[in-house]
Amino acid sequence: MKKEGNYGDSFLKKKIQEKETERNEKFEPAGEEEFEGVKIVAYYFSAYHCPASRIFNNSLKEVYNSINLDEKFFEVVYVPCDFDEDSHRNNYAYMPWLSFKFNDENIALLKKKYQVKQIPYLVVVDPQNEWQTLSIRGRKEVQEQPEECFELWLSNQKNQKYTDPVPDTPISTTITDEAKEAMIVYKQWEEDRKREKEEEREREEKEKAEKEARLKAS
Repeated sequence: MKKEGNYGDSFLKKKIQEKETERNEKFEPAGEEEFEGVKIVAYYFSAYHCPASRIFNNSLKEVYNSINLDEKFFEVVYVPCDFDEDSHRNNYAYMPWLSFKFNDENIALLKKKYQVKQIPYLVVVDPQNEWQTLSIRGRKEVQEQPEECFELWLSNQKNQKYTDPVPDTPISTTITDEAKEAMIVYKQWEEDRKREKEEEREREEKEKAEKEARLKAS
């Protein structure tokens, strides 16, 4: 099964090695064999800084593990929308599926193709028929129909019921109390981070001024 377009070595897979009490996570290139036998693929647009994404990670992970309990039929590809590579690695560390490499050129192309304006965002595609779009409401379907969503996608695939990759109307999602609480926590974290950056900037300016003063005095 060929990946959409020419992704080459764009994908990463996470490999866990355990030696006694030591547990190491490594990120290695993923090959074509990762898609063998896979019937449905989902592009998962997400970011570590987004509380709603971190909450949805758990829902998607449960569906992913349930579908692939005996054999892998469903693959997810994380399309990182993170600010930096460290955030990408932190987010991907909690994911059991594949990921694009951070800053891979295909990320921007996929964002443009699917007109991604909010995250988390899940686009379900048919890898057996030119990667046509089966659903642009994957997030909503996973949240509201966790036990039926895969069968829904398979039905769309069987009947070749494809959809436009760009939504004609805004996709609404319900914000749970848990998500609202997470957003409050994130805003506090964002304020703390902004303050820390400002303090760091002031400290650097002070050190620079002290260094210049010492040079003038010498």
